[in-house]
Amino acid sequence: MKAASIILFIFLALSADLKVTLFPYVHWILWSILILPFMLRDFLKEKLIISPMFGVAFILVMLGMLSSFLRGAEIENLIQIIKLVLILITLYYFIYYSKIGWNEINIALNTAVIVNVMLLIFGLLGVSSMASLMTSDGRWGTALAFPGSLVKIGTFGFYFNIMAFLLLPKKQKVIHFFMLSLSLFVIYMDGSRTGMLLIFLTLLFVFLFYIIVNHKNKIKSVVLPFFAFIIFFAGLIIAIPFLLQSRIGKSLINLLNSGSFSTGLELVDPARFMMYKSAIEKIYNNPFIGTGAFTTVGIYEDGTSMVVHNTYLQLWGDFGLFGLLGMCLIFFGWIAFLPKIMLKLQINKNKKENIVVSSSILMLIYYIGNGLFHPYSTELSEWITFILPLTYCYSYYRGYFQRRGEK
Repeated sequence: MKAASIILFIFLALSADLKVTLFPYVHWILWSILILPFMLRDFLKEKLIISPMFGVAFILVMLGMLSSFLRGAEIENLIQIIKLVLILITLYYFIYYSKIGWNEINIALNTAVIVNVMLLIFGLLGVSSMASLMTSDGRWGTALAFPGSLVKIGTFGFYFNIMAFLLLPKKQKVIHFFMLSLSLFVIYMDGSRTGMLLIFLTLLFVFLFYIIVNHKNKIKSVVLPFFAFIIFFAGLIIAIPFLLQSRIGKSLINLLNSGSFSTGLELVDPARFMMYKSAIEKIYNNPFIGTGAFTTVGIYEDGTSMVVHNTYLQLWGDFGLFGLLGMCLIFFGWIAFLPKIMLKLQINKNKKENIVVSSSILMLIYYIGNGLFHPYSTELSEWITFILPLTYCYSYYRGYFQRRGEK
């Protein structure tokens, strides 16, 4: 019952557009039905697990949130803070109590990929109610996931299925190669420049995990990666003409042709440049105390505004230095356990565990880069693809090293 509820919640939470097409708080209603009862039961049935790192992070975040009220209490700020606190409690529950694994992620994630691919095909066939061009620059969205959330589904699906394709036996490779292809299709249709760039940059880590897991097999750890690198770069050279004409290719050309990074950013994305400039000025004038959730904005020349598309600058401006440090402890804290996780990858013979944890780490790296170009969210639908990989990363670490008596 619990596993089924978690699978259903993951799938529905991945459907970010439901809060637009159905009801703004639909995911919170689903959370209260599918997750909250188990949270209450498990918290009461099992003793609370004390986590020093998450405890410190939570205290820092709360201090940052409370300090933001020194500028004045607003009901909207309070609502967003309550939502973010509930998300952090849910994150804590998933990490220490949910016990999710291969089956839950495999079923929920790949189902989301398949359903969104079907909706995209309907959109290409002209059924605009299922999927359509959501922006003027050619990005697609579906009735379940708009651009930005759609690429995260494709990205997590890509990491999960490419590791499964590389590490599982031959008989199981076919289905994951098929799912890998569908995931790439989803990423392509979303058209996110950030998503495509980060996936390209993290391909090196895909090779690294493959080599680590197969380090005892010289053919798999040396010969095959060598030829894979050759094929990859050969394919990249062939694809250069097409990449140069793509949205991300044109942006990179403009960035490289500019005299400086700031000039290039202003040329490539003047809206983001304006946001970053406004955020830095705000933080410089008030570095310690924030002004409340979603108050760090950039002002356009016509007087309109938009929240800064940089998670770290936005958190600093919204919740001050304490809030930034607390959230960074959550976003980056797992790196402290990475050496021991890598050691387990070398000796663990459970391939499905290795697949989930390696794809989870890849997704967490993706999130670190994604935060440089996008704002934080107080919606469960935007956190689920962070909650899942962080959960399995910590579960993988604790499940092995605690059995050995290590802390």
